[in-house]
Amino acid sequence: MKNTSYTTLQKKYAGKLVALLEKQERVVAFGDTVKELEEQLRKKNINPKNCVFLGPIEQYKQISVY
Repeated sequence: MKNTSYTTLQKKYAGKLVALLEKQERVVAFGDTVKELEEQLRKKNINPKNCVFLGPIEQYKQISVY
């Protein structure tokens, strides 16, 4: 099983919310809102309880200080 790195997420999904399958560690849905994620997961018959949600994903090479 291959891990999805945060850098990969930054390059592909900057500014988006993403849902990753917890066990397979791959992106199964992405979008601008939670509603979009829910619709994509429902269409794919994926239970949201089996997902990890991240986002919004920061731009690649962006520095954030909290």
